[in-house]
Amino acid sequence: MEYLMAWIHSITSGIVSLGYPGVYIAMVLEGLGMPFPGDAFLAFYGYAVSEQEMNGIAVWCIGSLGYFTGVSIIFWLVRKFGSLVLNPLYRIHILSPERLDHTSTLMRRFSALVLIPGRFLPGIRSLSTYAAAFVDMPYSTFTAYTIVGSIIWCGAWIGLGFWFGENVQTLLKHVQSTLTWVTIVIVLLALLVFIIKRLQSKTRSGQ
Repeated sequence: MEYLMAWIHSITSGIVSLGYPGVYIAMVLEGLGMPFPGDAFLAFYGYAVSEQEMNGIAVWCIGSLGYFTGVSIIFWLVRKFGSLVLNPLYRIHILSPERLDHTSTLMRRFSALVLIPGRFLPGIRSLSTYAAAFVDMPYSTFTAYTIVGSIIWCGAWIGLGFWFGENVQTLLKHVQSTLTWVTIVIVLLALLVFIIKRLQSKTRSGQ
């Protein structure tokens, strides 16, 4: 895992200098579910837009397209090859079976929420594509929700970077910390609801 993080860090240090192609590459990596700071990159590009170094509409469109490209690749890889894709990711701790199962439970019950507002939640965003493929969601449904979610997510982080400028790093720390706790609470509540319904189902079947 340390080697992977060092590799990601070396890539991120070079992506920024690539301009618009760097936006696309960064969002493809984020879409692939890699341990990559996609929201921080979008905020940085938003700051670059505020400094008139880049065009905001271009960054937004390219970022959304890059993210959709990444998640589409993962969706079809998991759909076609299943465990051949997932098992290596388990071994290097990019994914965990437990977290994927939890996200899959959420996906079965609240697919639109997971794939649209869920894009803002770090623990759910990185697993949502794997879960969608895992539960055999139709690609047309996945595409519709993902396009809406990625456009909103990219636009929001670019906007935050634009408006908060040089203070965006401080903002990122507070927002990411809050979103992490929100993710934990949502997952725990979903599991609690699932357990209660299972117990109620067993009680009815035993009567």
